[in-house]
Amino acid sequence: MTSLCFEMHRYINAKVQLCSKIHHVPAAMLCVFFYILQAFVLDYYLINFLNFLYICFLVADFFVLVALVVSIIYGSTKMDRQRSAELAQTRMMFSLSWVSWLLINMNSSAKIIIIIEYNAWPLEKDPSFFGPNVFKTAIALSSCIFLFLLATQHDACLGSERRTYISDLTDNVIFDILDTVDILEVFFDKDDRALLWDGLEEVILTQATMNLLWPTVPLITLSRTHFGLDKPQRPMMYLHRLLVVLVVNIPNLLTRMVLWNGMSVDISPFTLKNIILIGIAMYEFYEHKREKLEDSRLNSLEIGNFQQKNVKRRNLGSLTDQTLKPLSNVPKISIKLKETAEKQVSEDNVESEINK
Repeated sequence: MTSLCFEMHRYINAKVQLCSKIHHVPAAMLCVFFYILQAFVLDYYLINFLNFLYICFLVADFFVLVALVVSIIYGSTKMDRQRSAELAQTRMMFSLSWVSWLLINMNSSAKIIIIIEYNAWPLEKDPSFFGPNVFKTAIALSSCIFLFLLATQHDACLGSERRTYISDLTDNVIFDILDTVDILEVFFDKDDRALLWDGLEEVILTQATMNLLWPTVPLITLSRTHFGLDKPQRPMMYLHRLLVVLVVNIPNLLTRMVLWNGMSVDISPFTLKNIILIGIAMYEFYEHKREKLEDSRLNSLEIGNFQQKNVKRRNLGSLTDQTLKPLSNVPKISIKLKETAEKQVSEDNVESEINK
């Protein structure tokens, strides 16, 4: 039994060592795989249901793939250099993950807009595997790409302050992307799409594009702080959460309210997600302001106490000066005593001479 436990312990240790050596390799492979899968599915809709000339998007896909691979390799190199004790203090290298994410979603957003604008999917009377559901799944793959791309850019331990900081900035990204997929649901129902007002279709597509490009901002923030190696600033985190509310959740909530109340489109469960995140962000912003007010009040109290101590010290100094003033007359008294003594001696000499 003891030998069996010892062998299991050795096996677990060897497995952990192997996983630590290839820590980011599975995440990198999955990130590249999901990007290729997303690009292939979107290109298939364009080429098969619209025009064969859209095969030109393969060139853009190739350049984006190269940028993605370079950012992953660059991130791995950056982490290896940061592990060394000499360069841990300098941290000269920045992450390129935001560049690859921006290029990926600029390319995919252009494809999504074209596919939706021209209804590039099979008709309801001619069902196919590559229907609206597969198209929505391809868009949702952006959440998987973001998750694995982020995993290749840092080595923060679970439960550490760095990991908490990274999670605070990126936890909502996956849900925002799924929210984007849900808000595009109105385009796949012919009756609901016919009810859209003029210009509302363009507004929804613009919102979807902004939601896909928005994760570039937290990636830039993480790159500037070296994924938590530099001390993060709390006001910057609160500002980021406020921007998430203003850019993603409030526009999506307003659009859903218009679709629900103005056009009787079915309500989405993601409406509660928008409301909850708006409420959480507002409460955190309130707490941040309250802490600032309390800090300023404590600082003012400390300054007041310090000034009172200085006044007391000055008063004590004036009292000691007054007590020391009589001492300043001591030399004068000694001089007078000396003069009277000399006079007394001279008088004694005169008397002695008279007696003689």
